[in-house]
Amino acid sequence: MASNELNEIEHLYLVAGNLGSPGAPILNLALLFNSADGALSGEALVAQAIAPPNGRVVIRPISGEVHGLGLQHYTRAFTLSGEYTVSVPPPAIGTYLAKFTATFVTDNDWVGQGSFTYGNQTVKDVPIRPR
Repeated sequence: MASNELNEIEHLYLVAGNLGSPGAPILNLALLFNSADGALSGEALVAQAIAPPNGRVVIRPISGEVHGLGLQHYTRAFTLSGEYTVSVPPPAIGTYLAKFTATFVTDNDWVGQGSFTYGNQTVKDVPIRPR
């Protein structure tokens, strides 16, 4: 791989949510961003201070796209999606796939706001920033 191709890939570690609110769901993202085509890929962790096993939801893989934007100081809009396995609590037996989606607008430093949904929970209008 040529050195200029390496510069097109950026490692992103982002956190979204109301960090100061006790019990609020916090979305942690570990992503690769290909600036040449706008592709995002990686994994997500939703952490929340609630009774186990619901306090940690790992979603992998996730993927999405970044689009240029010219809205006030926001320069990027991106979406992410993926699925994760949910175990049915006893006495039932089994698992099912639940959906994850996220939409954010950010500036060039990946600071902005947006929303994310996992399972039947939607978290709206939360800040996002680099970790």
